Amino acid sequence: MKKVASLYTGMLVFAMVCVIALPVMTSAASFKPVNLRVASPYPPPETALAGAHIIEWEKMVTKKTGGAVTFTNFWSGTLGKPAEHLSLVKSGAVDIVLSYGWYTQTQLSLQDYDYVFPFGPTDPLIVTKAMRQIYEEFPQIKKEMATQNITRLFQSPGIKFYILSKEPITTLGDFKGKKVAVVGRYFGRWASAIGAVPVAAPGTERYTMLQTGVVDASFDPMDLHYSSKTIEQAPYALDANVLLTNWIGCWINLKKLQTLPAEVQKIMLEAGKELEIKAAKEINSVWEEKIFKEWKENKKFKLTLMSEADRSAWANACDDIPAEWAEEVGKTGQPGWEIVKRYQEITAQLGHKWLRQWGVKK
Repeated sequence: MKKVASLYTGMLVFAMVCVIALPVMTSAASFKPVNLRVASPYPPPETALAGAHIIEWEKMVTKKTGGAVTFTNFWSGTLGKPAEHLSLVKSGAVDIVLSYGWYTQTQLSLQDYDYVFPFGPTDPLIVTKAMRQIYEEFPQIKKEMATQNITRLFQSPGIKFYILSKEPITTLGDFKGKKVAVVGRYFGRWASAIGAVPVAAPGTERYTMLQTGVVDASFDPMDLHYSSKTIEQAPYALDANVLLTNWIGCWINLKKLQTLPAEVQKIMLEAGKELEIKAAKEINSVWEEKIFKEWKENKKFKLTLMSEADRSAWANACDDIPAEWAEEVGKTGQPGWEIVKRYQEITAQLGHKWLRQWGVKK
């Protein structure tokens, strides 16, 4: 009798498990298979952090949809230059892109405000949580994206910025007269504020520029330095703890997203939130460790930490660029001043100590 009772008990448990799992199994099985085209201006995941993030997100989505949603990736700008990726996804030429809002600032003015703050947070979890909170607090961000027929899947963190140089730069005074490769609208002004000579240069050209002496140093996130192999020409690293940005933006064509089943849409958006936190807590630290390990193989490699006195002096030497950004986007009716204020408030609440207040109205 005991064996019969055990058998019945086992059958009952099995039946209950099947009943509980049935909605999930049925739902996954009912998804119509779809393959989404993904374009990236960055290299494949073996050498680019951005690629590693999108691959991890894709794995999450494919698993959560029972294999119904798969992806085809086009790396290294094979379908267009960085600034063309917005039009690629907007038009539906591809379904998803990795990109960065500062490539197309006139269309997406609210995407990457985090990079306008000198000496902002360098903890990826602080930046990620703050940007996600602001994304949810300010509907204008989603509305701006909708005008471009896109919506955000995730916006994940890079690794903090480092200055790699051909000769040692260890103090603020060492920057005077040095030609520093930079990108974007504002980094050059940060450099000139301390006597350096900014030279606008995409990451792909910096290796040769350093090799030929066109520039003396390069200012970029660690992960982009790694992709460009900058360390081979500039083995001296200065950590000024100056900045970390969530520059890895992943956008999907809004109309395409809306054609997918509601449950698939939810899976994709929730996986984006999950990826952001996983990147901040796990993926980036593994990459940082890997990069340092490889950099240390260069016999000339030396890492210097900038003193707190120099950091403070540099911050105070910079113009109030967050105020300029806030005023500029504010003229278009966007909440620039409010975002600048909230970003500092939220990151401070999360533990970042600002060297000075930014976004001060005159």
